[in-house]
Amino acid sequence: MRGVIKNLTYILISLFSANYVLSSLFYGDDPKTFIIVAFALSVLFYLGKPLLATFGLPTKGIGFLFIATILTTLTLYVLTIFLPDFTLRETTLSDLIIFGFMLPSKSLTAFWSALFSAFIISMVYTFFEWLSGSKK
Repeated sequence: MRGVIKNLTYILISLFSANYVLSSLFYGDDPKTFIIVAFALSVLFYLGKPLLATFGLPTKGIGFLFIATILTTLTLYVLTIFLPDFTLRETTLSDLIIFGFMLPSKSLTAFWSALFSAFIISMVYTFFEWLSGSKK
């Protein structure tokens, strides 16, 4: 039970982070839509690692992050089909200054915003999972 609650908490933090950075996920007026999206992604990440390990796919590192991003993108797309209030919107990345170099703003289509949102969700989830990992 502790693992399920921890997983759901990480997904909620990831969803809030993705919406803070991109604001491309729109849940509509009904809070049930947000809860269903969070639950679906929580199930994906909770059952994903054991299934990936069963098929011999990576469960750590960059390989897992890539697979998790693809699976999260597919899950978000499927949720837009089944939940009429949940939509993936076009968005714009704002200017970014890194070490004195400015990266200009960029407009993203719905597909690219979903892909970047999925990457942020996967990255934040993986970071918190790594942060809470047990020391052996």
